[in-house]
Amino acid sequence: MCGIVGFNWDNKNLVKKMADAILHRGPDDSGYFNDKFVSLGHRRLSIIDLSKNGRNPLWNENGDICIIFNGEIFNYTELKEELEKKGHDFFSNTDTEVIVHSYEEYGEKCVERFIGFFAFAIYDILKKRLFLARDRIGKKPLYYYMKGNKFIFASEIKAIIEDKEIKKEINSEALNNFICLRYNPSERTIFNDILRLKSGMTLTYDLIRHKAVLKKYWEIDNRNKKINNKSAETIKNELLELFEDSVKKRMISDVPLGAYLSGGIDSSSVVAMMSKLSPDENVKTFSVGFDGDMIGNELEYASEIAKLFGTQHKEIVIKSHHCMKELPKIVWHLDEPLSDPAVVPNYIMSREAKKKVTVILTGDGADEIFAGYDQYKFLSLGNKLRWLPKFARRDVSRLAMKMLPYRLLNKIYPYSSSTGKEIFNRFGNFFSEIDDNKAKAYLEVVSIFNEEERKELLLFRKKLKSLDLSNNLNKAYFNNKNYFLNNVIKMDMENYLPEDLLMKPDKMCMASHIEARVPFLDHRLIEYSFTIHPDMKLKGMTTKYIMKKAMERILPKRIIYRKKQPFVVPLDVWIEKDLKSTFKDLISKGSIIKQGLVDKNTVKDIFDKYSSSRMYYGRQLWSLVNLELWHKIYIENITPKKLRL
Repeated sequence: MCGIVGFNWDNKNLVKKMADAILHRGPDDSGYFNDKFVSLGHRRLSIIDLSKNGRNPLWNENGDICIIFNGEIFNYTELKEELEKKGHDFFSNTDTEVIVHSYEEYGEKCVERFIGFFAFAIYDILKKRLFLARDRIGKKPLYYYMKGNKFIFASEIKAIIEDKEIKKEINSEALNNFICLRYNPSERTIFNDILRLKSGMTLTYDLIRHKAVLKKYWEIDNRNKKINNKSAETIKNELLELFEDSVKKRMISDVPLGAYLSGGIDSSSVVAMMSKLSPDENVKTFSVGFDGDMIGNELEYASEIAKLFGTQHKEIVIKSHHCMKELPKIVWHLDEPLSDPAVVPNYIMSREAKKKVTVILTGDGADEIFAGYDQYKFLSLGNKLRWLPKFARRDVSRLAMKMLPYRLLNKIYPYSSSTGKEIFNRFGNFFSEIDDNKAKAYLEVVSIFNEEERKELLLFRKKLKSLDLSNNLNKAYFNNKNYFLNNVIKMDMENYLPEDLLMKPDKMCMASHIEARVPFLDHRLIEYSFTIHPDMKLKGMTTKYIMKKAMERILPKRIIYRKKQPFVVPLDVWIEKDLKSTFKDLISKGSIIKQGLVDKNTVKDIFDKYSSSRMYYGRQLWSLVNLELWHKIYIENITPKKLRL
C-alpha cells in the first residue's frame, strides 16, 4: 500500500510534485508535513482502517514523532495489545500507528518485531533525525539521494528526479549489471547519485550534522550449524503450521482480496490454504494466458485448481499487440531497466484483477527457499563434478550436448538454442569455472549476456575496472564451507528475489492500485527453511521435495507431482509479430547506439542470428529494446504516450 516521499528542507511545492509523481501507489488519500528541517508526503491506498484516522503522516500522542508508511504489519494487533499494556494510547485501528509507538518503546530496534513488509520514514522531532527502514526481504522498494547537505527519499525513483537539480547520469556499473542479469541488484541504481536501501536495512539521517548511518538488522543465516536433525515428518508438520499462519496473516484486510493462480504447486498451495481459512467465502482467483500459445499456457491447470476449491475464477487471455502497446508504460513504472518478460502479463493481469480486488496473494518465493528452479539441479550437479580435470569437464559438457534431448536441455538451461552452439559454450565455461570461481560459473547459467558477449557489446566498458561481476559475489556467498546449494539460494534471495522477482509484483500491481502479498516469504518461514538440510529441498532430481511432501495434506498428489510447467512468455511471437521493425529502428537509429552505450555492429549481429537461435538471442534483443525505451523515457524525457511499438 501507499507511496512515501520526503527531503531535509522546507518546500511545499516540491513535496507535492513528488507525491503526485507516484499517485498510482495511493489514489485514495494524501497527506503532507513541512517544517524547516523536513518535508514529508504520502499517497494512501487504504487497506486497513479505511477511515481518515489512517491518513499519513501519522503522529504519536505527544506530537513529537510522525511516520509515513508503505506496507503492512501483519502482527499489529498483538503488538498493539503489548504496547497498550505499557501505557501507549491509540486513536486508530491501523498498523501504521503500531510502528510509531513501537519506535517510541524500542527505538530503532522496533523493526525486529514486525512481521510483514514495509518501507517507512519516521521523523523524530526531538532528536532531529529521520529513520528509514526497508523490510527484511525487500518486498517494498525505497530509494534515496544524498549529496552535500541534501537528502531526498521516495518509494520510486521518478519522484526523486522531480527535483530538477539532480543530474540524470547513467551509472556504468549498474548498466553492466542489467545487461548481464536483466536487472540491477546493486545498491547503486542506474542513476549515478541515486541509491536503493537494500533489503533488511535501516538508514538514520542526522538533520543537524547531515550524516547518515546504515545498519543491517536482518540477514539470512545459512551456516551449516543451523541445520536441524528433525525427522521429515516433524519438518512437514512445522512447515505447514508456519505456512498456514503466514497465509492467515496475509488475509487481514478491510478491502476485497484474491489470489493469482497459475496451476502450479506454489500458487495452488496458497489458494488451497485460503479456501481452508475462509470456508464460507469463495476465494477470487485470476490466471493469465497468451492467445495462440500452447507452450507457456497454464490456464488448463489453473482452471482445474479453481474448480477443485470452488473459487470465483477469472481467466485473462493476452494478445501480443496488447503487450507491445503497454510496454512503454510498463518501462516508466519500473524506474530502472528490468527486462524480465513476465512484467508484461503481470501488469495486464493486475489491471484486470483491480476490477474485483485491492489485495492479491501470490505464490512467489517458494522456488527460492525450497530450491524449485531446474537450474539448481544443474548447478548442484556441476558442483559435484568439480573434482574432474577441466579438460574432462569440457568433454562432459560436449557429451551432454549430444545426449540430452532438446526439451530437457531447454528445461535445465532456459537460454538453449536449436543449434546448440551457444549453449555448448555456456556449458563449457560453467564446467571450467565451477571449482575455481563458483560465482562466475553461476553467471554462465543465469546471465543474458555473459562476460565475453558484453566485451563485444558495451562501448562504455573502459569506464569500468572490470565487466566481471563474480568477485563480489564470491566474497559474499562462496568464501565459506557452507552447503553449496544454500549459498546459491541465499545469493538469489538477496539479489534476484528483491530486485527482480519482487520488483515485478510491487511496481506492476501498484500501477493498478493493488497490493501484492507473498505468504512464502514470511521471514519466519525463510529462517526455518535454512534449518532444513539441502538434500531435503533438492532430493536427487526432485525439486522442493520437503515442501511437496508437506503440501500433500492440502493438495491432490496429481497437482503436486505433475510435470513442472515453467511460466514462459511467448517472446518469439512478440518479436515476429510486433517488434521486428522496432529492432530494425534500434539498429539503425537507436538512442543507446547514438549515445555510445552499445556497439551497432554487435546489435546487428544479434538481430541477424535471432532466426537461427530464437530463445537465446530473443532474450538479448528483449533486454536491448527495454533499455532503449528506458533511455527515451528517463534520459530523453519522452512520455510513454508518444512511444509506439
